Amino acid sequence: MSDEHQETSLELSRKLVVLAAERTLSAWIRTALSLMALGFVIDRFGLILHRLPTSGAHSPLYPRMLSTWGGSILVGMGVLMTLAAGIRYLHFARGYRNQRSTTLGPSLHMGALFALLLAAFGTALIVLLTAVLP
Repeated sequence: MSDEHQETSLELSRKLVVLAAERTLSAWIRTALSLMALGFVIDRFGLILHRLPTSGAHSPLYPRMLSTWGGSILVGMGVLMTLAAGIRYLHFARGYRNQRSTTLGPSLHMGALFALLLAAFGTALIVLLTAVLP
């Protein structure tokens, strides 16, 4: 009975390690999404400031390019963070699967695929912010 109990607790601890890695990936992706959203908001805020009416006595403020580049840099940081987290998770999960000979299920590729898709979305957002949107 002790061998059976030990095998069950060993398998449970392996599953917990994998779940902890997935939670870490999720936290990094949430942080990256927050950076991307903040970058988008900064870019749009610069557009609002650019469109405000100015009086003749004051020189107009044109923070559009500064906010566009600042927002794009934040979105780019989010893209890099997403790629780094996805690659790190994929590297960990493959190494853990090979060393421990445990089944991780479809979540191994799902997390990395989601990180890659999010990075592609962030890259498209950078292109939209800098080249397409006014």
